[in-house]
Amino acid sequence: MPHKWKDASLDKVKEKDVKIPPCWCGDVCKVKESTDRKKSWTEGRRYFVCPNYAYDCALPTNAYDLPPSPPPLCKYFSWIDHEMPKDIQKDQLEDCFRRQWLFEERFQRGLEEERRQKERMERKQCEEERARQAKLAREEERARKLARARKAQEEDEARDRKGKWPRMTQ
Repeated sequence: MPHKWKDASLDKVKEKDVKIPPCWCGDVCKVKESTDRKKSWTEGRRYFVCPNYAYDCALPTNAYDLPPSPPPLCKYFSWIDHEMPKDIQKDQLEDCFRRQWLFEERFQRGLEEERRQKERMERKQCEEERARQAKLAREEERARKLARARKAQEEDEARDRKGKWPRMTQ
């Protein structure tokens, strides 16, 4: 729906077969013409709109002019002129291709980021596995050294008990 418009009418000769449709709320639609220059492809195109459309309400001049209850607001909107100029069609096609290209680029970036994230996780798991293996190796080395130290201590104590000379024990 354009944001700027003016009242229009159907051409009695060219558009004699075009019927003004009823909108969703049951009222007969108004014919409007777009004057929105920000959207060049809509400027000058005509459309049907509900008389109760939200943007089409008359603004009151003061608070006492408000009706007791507003009419139901309907969002019915339909273009009458479906044909568009070739340059506008070309612009829309280029815009469509640009959006498709941007989408594919974002999709590829997402895949690349996902691949990098997966590589980081694999690297992290490898590092954790290496750290776990190193910890196990250190624990095994410590246990082996403790066993060797205990064995040496037991041999030393056994040698002390064997000698010819009386030794003092504490």
